[in-house]
Amino acid sequence: MKILSISIIIWLAALSCFAQENTKNHSVSLNLGITTLTRQDLTFSPLIHKDFSLLNLGIDYDRQAKVFQRVSFRYGNFNPMSTDPYDFSVHGETKTAYPHSFNLIDIDYLIGKKIKESEKSILTVGGLLLMDIQALNYVYGRIGNFGYYSATSLGMFGKYQFTINDNSNLTTSLKLPLVAWLARSPYYVNDDEFIENTSSHSGFKTFMAFMGDGNLTTLNKWQSFDLDIKYMYSLNEKWQLGAAYLFEFIHSSQARNLLSYRNSINLSANLKF
Repeated sequence: MKILSISIIIWLAALSCFAQENTKNHSVSLNLGITTLTRQDLTFSPLIHKDFSLLNLGIDYDRQAKVFQRVSFRYGNFNPMSTDPYDFSVHGETKTAYPHSFNLIDIDYLIGKKIKESEKSILTVGGLLLMDIQALNYVYGRIGNFGYYSATSLGMFGKYQFTINDNSNLTTSLKLPLVAWLARSPYYVNDDEFIENTSSHSGFKTFMAFMGDGNLTTLNKWQSFDLDIKYMYSLNEKWQLGAAYLFEFIHSSQARNLLSYRNSINLSANLKF
């Protein structure tokens, strides 16, 4: 998938830039787990699409010095189906309908500073840049519709870390975007502009054309936030293992109502270097 390849390239480029600094305050975390998605997009259907997925991958890179920085990448795939599989006929040949396919990609950059620190806790606040990309394939028997959602947003975050003992800590964080460049599938799903945007038959050019059709959006028409809680246990000076819960929320009323939320439970391995 070209969008996924582009996202990985962006993430690796940012990681390589940070890694050039000669410090010992770096860490990389790999997160794997299960996710449930509940999504209703009235542009396509009044039905509420739900799915449970084991394909939930996340990578975080942190640099903690005078300034805290994080680059993270997350990918999830969901295949909801609002009915049981059914057969249909095409030119006399019987086929079975496939479920929908939703590919969700998140690329985040956070930068902030400690504003309060004690023996057992650290509070960090700062700004963020988020890119949320969703490629949506709705399948209706012999026909289907491609949909998209893209939000490139600016906002703020807060991160609170509490030390339980010498080997374990608990961290909770909230990411709150405040303004976004929002691009969504058109009201009529496939209008003239949509067809023109796909005429290049190039995945990258089409994606950039879709993003170009977006609008600057604020909290009156679009709301989103991420809330996570993570527990980590130190095996030694370099390695930590833990578990995390992540809740992701999106609501947009432009042009038709969209409501989406995800619940994820992940296992996490963290390497400090």
